[in-house]
Amino acid sequence: MATAASTQRQDKTPASPSVSPSIAEGRQAEPVREVLVHAARIQLASITAASSFLAGWVQSADRYAQALSDELLARVHGETAPSELISRLAEVSSLHLRELAGLPNAAVSHFNNELAKPAKARKRTRQGAHSVRR
Repeated sequence: MATAASTQRQDKTPASPSVSPSIAEGRQAEPVREVLVHAARIQLASITAASSFLAGWVQSADRYAQALSDELLARVHGETAPSELISRLAEVSSLHLRELAGLPNAAVSHFNNELAKPAKARKRTRQGAHSVRR
């Protein structure tokens, strides 16, 4: 024989007749998911901005080394006068430094552009509704 005490709820949390527990958990999990997605987007934007900075630095260093080599070879082969060498090397160095000075701004722009891209919404499907296992 069942007693009145055995038919009552054993937990102390009040039952909410209008919201099921899975819906309530989904509502609580959504802000957490949004924060995690935003943090991941910031990390990925940082990584791609840093890699674009590094790639720009490598390309600039390559151009600088090639330009220095060209100027020194031109002097060795007698194509330029000894008095012109210093001014040509200074010009090549100045160009290289201008390129390097622009790299941080390019990296920041890349970072901002990555974050400005709209986040793609995740398509929500119920488990079991579309997947049938046999």
